[in-house]
Amino acid sequence: MSKRDLASVQKQLVHYDEAREAVLSLSRTATRLAGSSILEIHRGNMEAASNTLRKVEQTLSKIEILANDFSEFKTSSGVVVAFQEYVEAMTLRSFAQSERIPTISELKTDNRSYVLGLLDAVGEFRRMALNCLRRGEVRKAEKLLGAMEGIYDDLQTLEHTSIIPTFRVKMDADRRIIESTRGDVVTEVRRFALEQSLDRLEKRLSASSKN
Repeated sequence: MSKRDLASVQKQLVHYDEAREAVLSLSRTATRLAGSSILEIHRGNMEAASNTLRKVEQTLSKIEILANDFSEFKTSSGVVVAFQEYVEAMTLRSFAQSERIPTISELKTDNRSYVLGLLDAVGEFRRMALNCLRRGEVRKAEKLLGAMEGIYDDLQTLEHTSIIPTFRVKMDADRRIIESTRGDVVTEVRRFALEQSLDRLEKRLSASSKN
């Protein structure tokens, strides 16, 4: 082996190692920032959440640039999780703002990260729905439940999902989450309806006593 070839191989190995370490670091940063944005959304601080999500997008763009030289980075677990967390956060923000689920083209992500991100978003929808119920926002909680059921029902129609790691595990977890949330929402809807009925009855009795 010539010294020139040896030097070339060594240079490539160094470049690969540096790129890999950079991708790992960027993936952790993107994941952490996406998690922070989810907390900000739940707190109702949409401006802060949007600013944080812009930082996530910038970080993911850096990962994509590095992955241009080494395509295997795109499918590494850390990168997939980072994009997955981004999808989860963007889905939560989109529904909180406009009650809609963003598309793959809008998020500019791969199918695997998109699907897994939506599955993770179901848990955050439950958290948001419970917060709505605590505030007495029953109708909004019902819409969140509808979104959760819609995601589950749509993804249930997919075939060959064994290709996507953890898909079935997340689907099973989401089914339980949806069932629990449905029970919470139904209970609150009934309680709310009862309160309204009692309030109307009280008003009629009060009006009758005055006549």
